[in-house]
Amino acid sequence: MKHIVVLSGAGISAESGIKTFRDADGLWEGHDVMEVATPQGFAANQNWF
Repeated sequence: MKHIVVLSGAGISAESGIKTFRDADGLWEGHDVMEVATPQGFAANQNWF
């Protein structure tokens, strides 16, 4: 493989129908940020990931 292209950004996922993290119905809605965005939260809730 000679070339790699990476397209990234919230707009790309939203346009393709993938839930974003911050929208009203986003992936983090209904979860305390400290439960999903810290090493301790990950360790305690591994089944979410």
